[in-house]
Amino acid sequence: MRYVLLYLKGMLMGAADLVPGVSGGTIALITGVYKELLESINAVSWTSLKSFKSEGIKGVWKKINGAFLLALFGGILSSVLIFSRVLEWLLINEPIGLWSFFFGLLVASILFLIQTELRFNLSGLVFLVLGAVLSYLITQMTSVSNEVPLWYLFLAGFIGISAMILPGLSGAYILFVMGVYQTVVSNVRQAQDLLVNFSQEQFVQISSILGVFILGILVGIKVFAKFLSWLLNRYPERSIAVLIGLMLGALNKVWPWQNQLPKSSEEAPEMTVAVFPQHFEGGSPEMGKALFLMLFGFVLLFALERSKVLFKK
Repeated sequence: MRYVLLYLKGMLMGAADLVPGVSGGTIALITGVYKELLESINAVSWTSLKSFKSEGIKGVWKKINGAFLLALFGGILSSVLIFSRVLEWLLINEPIGLWSFFFGLLVASILFLIQTELRFNLSGLVFLVLGAVLSYLITQMTSVSNEVPLWYLFLAGFIGISAMILPGLSGAYILFVMGVYQTVVSNVRQAQDLLVNFSQEQFVQISSILGVFILGILVGIKVFAKFLSWLLNRYPERSIAVLIGLMLGALNKVWPWQNQLPKSSEEAPEMTVAVFPQHFEGGSPEMGKALFLMLFGFVLLFALERSKVLFKK
C-alpha cells in the first residue's frame, strides 16, 4: 500500500511540474516525501554501485532506496505522459479555471506548512521573507528567444530540475523563462505520436533533443539534491522557512487573472501582470467558476491532509 501511495504522490508531482508556476517540490513537501526523496537521490552514488560485487543487486537496491525511487519517479513519468496533452489543452482553453484551482491549492499548502512546520521567531520570519522575495523576483523574469541549441537544452534541464525539487519554484516556469518549455512539451508529445506513426528521421531528432535535456536533469538533480540535503540537515528551521517563502512568492504567478503587457518590439518576449478580476482584459473573468475552483483546490488539500491518504509520512 505504501508504494501505491508513493506512486500517486509521484503522479501529483508530475502533474504539478507540467504547469508553469506550480512546483512538484511543493507537492513532495506537503505529502511528506521531500526529505526522503533528497536522501534517496543522494544515496545513488558510485560508492553504492561499487558495493554490487559484495552485496549483490538486492543490497544495492536497498542501499539506494530503490523501491521508493521507482514508485515515486514511476508516478512522475506516468503523469507527464498521461497529462501533458490534457494540461496543454487546459492552459490554452481553460486558463482561468486551471490557475484558480492551483492558486487555491497553493494557498492551502502554504497555510498547512506554516501551521505544521514553521517556527514563529525572528529568524524564521526573516528567512520566510527572503524566500518570498527571491521567488517573486524569479517570477518577474522574462522569457528568452525560441532558438534552442543542444548545450542550452542541457543547461535548461540542469536548472529546471533544480527548481522542480524546490517548493514554490516552478521548474516548468524556469523552462518557460529560458524559452524551452514549448520545445520540451512539443517533443514529449511528438515522442508519444511516434508510437503510432514511426519515423526514423523524427526519432533521431526527438531523441537528441530529449536525450540532452534528460542528461541535464540527471546531472542537476544529483548535484542540487546533495546541496539541499546538506541545508536541511545543517539548518532545518531556516531552510523550511525559506522553502515556505518560495511558495509564498510564487502566488503572484499562479494568480488566475493576468494581463499581457505591451511589447517594446515584435521580437520582445511576452510579459504578464497580475490584476484584479474587474481589470482583466482577456475576456470574461469567469468569477463564479474561478472562486469555485479556488475553494475546491483549498478544501481538497485540507481534506486529503485530514484523511491522511496522501499525507502519511
